[in-house]
Amino acid sequence: MFLIGLYCAVSPWVVHFTTNQSFLVVHNVIIGIAIGLLALGFTVTPARMYGLSWAMSAIGVWLIISPWIVGTNPDAGVIANNAVLGGLTVALGLLCAAAAAKAKSSPRASA
Repeated sequence: MFLIGLYCAVSPWVVHFTTNQSFLVVHNVIIGIAIGLLALGFTVTPARMYGLSWAMSAIGVWLIISPWIVGTNPDAGVIANNAVLGGLTVALGLLCAAAAAKAKSSPRASA
């Protein structure tokens, strides 16, 4: 999940839409940082992050539709980039939600 956030933050320079989609560049950098920070939270305290795991899936849906809302006349590369990132974020967000629910419901074994 952290790598998805990292790639989302640098994707404007990888896919080369920094010159014609300036608002989408800022958007992807902010969303990428948010995904990365949430991923670190899931790693450190998965049981406490249960509520935010559903937010990760919502961020993924937002990534899929954002090129048309934030961007101006996005090309196929921008759409494909955000659709793949969004799909992976939704899938892994649901996986994080399932893992957090399991961690929250199971008692900790004493060491």
